[in-house]
Amino acid sequence: MRVPFLESCFNLIPSGTELADNLPTSPRLIKTHLPVQLVPKSFWEQNSKIVYVARNAKDNAVSYFHFDRMNMVQPEPGDWNTFLQKFMEGKNVFGPWYDHVSGWWEKKQTYSNLLYMFYEDLVEDTGRELEHLCSFLGLSTPVQEREKITKGVQFDAMKQNKMTNYSTIPVMDFKISPFMRKGTTWVSYILDLLYFGNDAPERQTSQPIYMRVPFLESCFKVIASGTELADNLTTSPRLIKTHLPVQLVPKSFWEQNSRIVYVARNGKDNAVSYFHFDRMNMGEPEPGDWNTFLQKFIEGKKVFGPWYDHVSGWWEKKQTYSNLLYMFYEDLVEDTGREVERLCSFLGLSTSVEEREKITKGVQFDAMKQNKMTNYSTIPVMDFKISPFMRKGKVGDWKNHFTVAQNEQFDEVYKQKMKNTTVKFRTEI
Repeated sequence: MRVPFLESCFNLIPSGTELADNLPTSPRLIKTHLPVQLVPKSFWEQNSKIVYVARNAKDNAVSYFHFDRMNMVQPEPGDWNTFLQKFMEGKNVFGPWYDHVSGWWEKKQTYSNLLYMFYEDLVEDTGRELEHLCSFLGLSTPVQEREKITKGVQFDAMKQNKMTNYSTIPVMDFKISPFMRKGTTWVSYILDLLYFGNDAPERQTSQPIYMRVPFLESCFKVIASGTELADNLTTSPRLIKTHLPVQLVPKSFWEQNSRIVYVARNGKDNAVSYFHFDRMNMGEPEPGDWNTFLQKFIEGKKVFGPWYDHVSGWWEKKQTYSNLLYMFYEDLVEDTGREVERLCSFLGLSTSVEEREKITKGVQFDAMKQNKMTNYSTIPVMDFKISPFMRKGKVGDWKNHFTVAQNEQFDEVYKQKMKNTTVKFRTEI
């Protein structure tokens, strides 16, 4: 709470960005594990003082393993050998250790307000490193104060201190030793049927859609992670779902010239759908009331970044990457059969009219909403008592949520944010 973790999104406490925004202190102290290339631009623009702490990879791997074992939000790490192989391959939440430490080291050469520290130095002589910190921060603390601080931050002291040992966070199990509503599930199911509906019909009744078309960023404790599911897919081609903005998509997707289908939804309906999803998803922070959520959405303070940048970023990529099909949710609602035909053409699939009609019928919203293999009801972190995962599937439901003032505010921000892109959306059909 005093030094919020920027990426934190536990359902039981405010998100890291909320805590950071509400810090009353000056200067604000904020913690992040982000690789250097993902740090918010504002950090550099405001010439923020940054302290980076690196730890040798072997000890880092061991510590990370035990953290994943006791953190109920992280996927189960498996045994030590399994975890270590993933660590060495760089298959971790914040990317490869090698890139992380070297990326920040390179940044240090060009950004003078960055202090690069080593965990080993802190262990060896905490007092010396504290003095080093004071010098970097321009703090003139007397010797007695530094000695008192040095004593208080020793490992054993912090381990016993409930205000520093994270024992107050319910998702930490100390007995053992974390875009988004726009039709991607819909298109995932269509693609799965197009490719495998005839050859492997048993998939449709025995495997939930999130196992057939894994969500790359998924890291629920109760099921395998998205990367694990993707790595273990036996089908060819592999179908993988992601909500990542275009700049964060793994390089291998482009290098292998992967076929990519992007589904965009108008911002107003997207916001409404996202709000209800956050209400029922126990893995997300509590969204607050509708107005609170909408303000954050308009400001771009959501997990996958601003909606404006997301849809326009992929639209721009479409101009230079020919293997990208840009679809609109509104078009899918208006004429699903026509859009299935478009998909087949893009994918080079010669499906018969009868097959396409059968698929079109099977992927209608009401059919998918009742289908346990597509409605996400098998995932324990989804609370269907609050809201179903598949709620309405309509175009224009935003009118039942937006006030006149909210609509005017959204339109004003939209006009400003989208002025440099040619992508156009329909908010009703």
